Amino acid sequence: MKTLKDLINEAHELIPRVTCKELSENLGEFFIVDVREGSEVMESGIIEGATNIPRGLLEFKMVPNSDTLPTHTPILVYCGGGSRAALAGKTLKELGFTNVKNLEGGFRGWKESSSS
Repeated sequence: MKTLKDLINEAHELIPRVTCKELSENLGEFFIVDVREGSEVMESGIIEGATNIPRGLLEFKMVPNSDTLPTHTPILVYCGGGSRAALAGKTLKELGFTNVKNLEGGFRGWKESSSS
């Protein structure tokens, strides 16, 4: 039986990471999904242009091959620190999305890199 740590490690191996610097240089190239809960977003904010879809709702809200979200859409997922986003990225891959990445360091990393 796999542990949560095992699942997270597998997801990190499967989903490539994008650094905060890379994201800031290519912000308009991704459909950005914040997978944190709404209360977390309200408390700490969101990356400009991101859409908040909590991880537990991804399968219901992210439908591939639709007119608005083709499977090859570049998608960047993030959470507070990166683990939930890696799991969410793995889910999106399993749903059929082919170009999914995870923000290294998550929202905390983004805030730190934006303030320096």
